[in-house]
Amino acid sequence: MNYHETIVSNEQLKDNTLCYWEMNGSIDKEKGIDMRYIPKGQNLLIFNFGNPIEQLDTPEKESLLTLPFFLVPAIASSRLFNQKGKIDLFGISFIADGLFNLIQQPISKLQNSFPVNLKDKCEEMHAQMEQMTFTERSKLVESFLIEHIKQNNRNPSFSNAYKIIKETKGCIKVSDLAKKVYVTERQLQRLFRMRLGISPKDYCKVVRVNSYIDFILNRDKLVDWMELVVAFDYHDQPHLINEVKAISKLSPQKLLSYRDTLYDYYA
Repeated sequence: MNYHETIVSNEQLKDNTLCYWEMNGSIDKEKGIDMRYIPKGQNLLIFNFGNPIEQLDTPEKESLLTLPFFLVPAIASSRLFNQKGKIDLFGISFIADGLFNLIQQPISKLQNSFPVNLKDKCEEMHAQMEQMTFTERSKLVESFLIEHIKQNNRNPSFSNAYKIIKETKGCIKVSDLAKKVYVTERQLQRLFRMRLGISPKDYCKVVRVNSYIDFILNRDKLVDWMELVVAFDYHDQPHLINEVKAISKLSPQKLLSYRDTLYDYYA
């Protein structure tokens, strides 16, 4: 499996999009390989030129990702997928309220649907990208985003709250966050669900757990639990373990063994 990404550097887009990425290769057609998607508080638009992707951890086993293009909205806990056969994915990772600024619809409403105002253009781009290289696909998508993302659609309270959560690595109470950006907690909840897709509390957890995951996945020596509890502002070791399990659906120790089957970069 090959993975490649290009960080967005265009000044008009860098506050809305993080990167364009591709994943390609070939996997056994019978069994396939299970991949765990760890949420990072990003919204993804993915174009699929290979075999369908199957989501495994749903009440009924279903192929949710059989369309040639689909959205993966920001989520608060991990998902397990199976990939097999031809793999050829091209994706856009939106940060903050980037996807909202593109589609002008509440992100929390997109769990089981695709924006009507985006569908025709995505069908057209999918057909164009079929035989393109990664660089050509990136240029096509970038032109589309520059033309359609609403640059003057910022909400200062949301933008400031999002920035503070990133700066504090999620170690802040929602009540304190609301005070810092001069809105009520209820207003902040509505802003995050509309513009990002998840609540500010869930986004804080996602950011904090990802900071922890990045730390342990890039650490060669044994983990000092008390060091981690203090560094990431947990009450105690059980609090840390429970929050990691809630987001990743894996224990901290199991995360290490799953290192090679995590959607680590674009999740």
